[in-house]
Amino acid sequence: MKWFLMALLIISSSGIQGQTIKKLIEVSNRDSVQSGQGIIYGLFIQRLGFSSGGFPQDIRLINFDTKEVFSFRVKPTFKSARENIFVYHIPAGYYAILHYVWTQSKWYGGKMFTEPIYKGMAFSDIKRKAQAGQQTGGELKQFKFSVQPNTVNYVGTWNFDKEIVSFSDGKAKLDEELKVRHAMLNLKTAVVSIPD
Repeated sequence: MKWFLMALLIISSSGIQGQTIKKLIEVSNRDSVQSGQGIIYGLFIQRLGFSSGGFPQDIRLINFDTKEVFSFRVKPTFKSARENIFVYHIPAGYYAILHYVWTQSKWYGGKMFTEPIYKGMAFSDIKRKAQAGQQTGGELKQFKFSVQPNTVNYVGTWNFDKEIVSFSDGKAKLDEELKVRHAMLNLKTAVVSIPD
């Protein structure tokens, strides 16, 4: 069982490397929803803050319908703000969060991490339990959300500031902040699709 779980962790953190990872396109201030597509928007709270060294941070998703893997930037390069807004075009479908990809600033440059994301579990705890043979694959549950065609979807505040990630609802405040910048999007009628 111990070896099975270690293999599961390795596959979940690196198994998509042979597959093309498609980058989602950021929504500009003049964009609207594209036919058959959706838009996701939310607020991302990063783990490192000023110690991120200006390195970007990304999230990887898998579309269960098409098995395609997508990546989108949740913290831009050269920015150290703890909180960052994201707004992206995305194909309609049912999604799970696969990984949080981040780089920690070091004296020699940076150390990159690709953390599989599971409900109520820190990656360091999963790895430790797997090595000790205490974890079963059935305990690992992914965060999932859906995107309907031709919709704007509020996906919440993504709290990645701790190893055990969580999601919360701050739609009213974020809508107020985005309404001028993204006037082409009807944020008031956005579908609430917070990962659970």
